[in-house]
Amino acid sequence: MSTITEKAHQKSLNRAIDYINANLKAPIPLETLAKVSNISKYHFHRIFKAHIGESVQSYISRIRLERAAQQLQITDKSLTKIALAVGYGSQQSLSKAFKKHFGMAPSQFRDMEVYRPIPGDQRQRAVHELEPGIGIVQSFHLVYTRIIAKYGSSGEYDRAWYRLLEYARKKDILNDGTEYLGLSFDDPAITQDEKCRFYACMTTAVLLKPEGEFGSLSVEGGKYAIFTHKGPYSGLFPLYQTICFDWIPQNDVKLRKGVSFEKYLNSPDEVPPEDLITEIYIPIQ
Repeated sequence: MSTITEKAHQKSLNRAIDYINANLKAPIPLETLAKVSNISKYHFHRIFKAHIGESVQSYISRIRLERAAQQLQITDKSLTKIALAVGYGSQQSLSKAFKKHFGMAPSQFRDMEVYRPIPGDQRQRAVHELEPGIGIVQSFHLVYTRIIAKYGSSGEYDRAWYRLLEYARKKDILNDGTEYLGLSFDDPAITQDEKCRFYACMTTAVLLKPEGEFGSLSVEGGKYAIFTHKGPYSGLFPLYQTICFDWIPQNDVKLRKGVSFEKYLNSPDEVPPEDLITEIYIPIQ
């Protein structure tokens, strides 16, 4: 496959996956994704499966069911509300698909201890970080490259960030105001490690035209709770758990529709792991 063709395929896939992420509540016909991607339906289906490792419909179904599973664990929403939020017309249709995928009914899954207990020392560190700042973030633009692999996989992540930086230098978009962000789309307690989706991102002054593997996104601004974590990236997941299971319910916080993200204030190339500083942004009402 030529480099030009490969870049065109990556660009088309980014468009399709971004569309899926933003439209889980609605029907997502293959015809619509093919149109969004500007590829024929037949070729789109083939290219998607070759790159992502799943058929389009299997991918969409899995993402919806995993989103439902997460909602069952971290919210008290009714099954009907969850079903509608992830694109199922009724709780019956969600229950049937859920049981087929996870091997149990949603009610059984809700009662399970899906999340491993946080080790005592990590728990204490996480609790101390539960004093977020509350702020309004203005809308901003991102350029990203997509990673599908176990969260934190050093080889995959190092190569992705390197490619992104090289692209930014080539396009001359790096400046003193550039910020480095991460978007995680899956819950590693629910999604298989090798299927976890992550976008390595940097901010841009304007919305760039997508090119090859490098996509672009606009993130709508709004109110955020901002948590600061000092230490290795391995400590981020325990902090997310503590936010979900302690800070949100104890403070009666309501989440709003929006993008959660991480902002990296320094780099493993600059400081040792214990001195890394990461901000976690959680959209709240």
